[in-house]
Amino acid sequence: MNEDIVCLKNQHFTWKQISDKLDLSVEKVKYKWRKSVMKRDGMYWQSDLNVVFLSADRLYCRWRVHPSILEAATRCSKPLNPAIMDLRIFDITDIYFNGMNAHSVTCIKVSISDQFWTIKGLRRNRSYICELGFLTESYLFFPILRSHPVHTPYQSSGDYVYKMYDAEQFHQNPFRVPAWIEHPDCST
Repeated sequence: MNEDIVCLKNQHFTWKQISDKLDLSVEKVKYKWRKSVMKRDGMYWQSDLNVVFLSADRLYCRWRVHPSILEAATRCSKPLNPAIMDLRIFDITDIYFNGMNAHSVTCIKVSISDQFWTIKGLRRNRSYICELGFLTESYLFFPILRSHPVHTPYQSSGDYVYKMYDAEQFHQNPFRVPAWIEHPDCST
């Protein structure tokens, strides 16, 4: 089945034509094609950086960086130390984060062979985002992966009242940008 999809795609068939010919949905055809291409190229997994809370002040970071992604990044900008990566934790509470405007940044040096790290000492009622990258020879941070934003629990049960108005406004008009959550700027 996958070979048929690849063969038809190489013959410049459209997704719709392939799905009609094989009696599959367009989404299923695209999924099977993507899977076979990744298998052919040796890319069985994607690069990602995930963060989850272990407790109110402790964050678990887990990442996978495909070797081709790492190689491409090091070709763009030469790392200061190829054996060391930087895991950065940005406090992005109530801002549109553009990569440089965080309230605070904590940098942790990790080995290139590491795939997880636990961060403790986070402040309550704050939002954080993590990035994995390396320091270049010119001492600039070169990010490779970015996590989703996470929000630490409130300090007291009454703190949620401050965000209640923004939540109600979003509920009444869900097409506006929500005001209570951080918004990483992905355009840069």
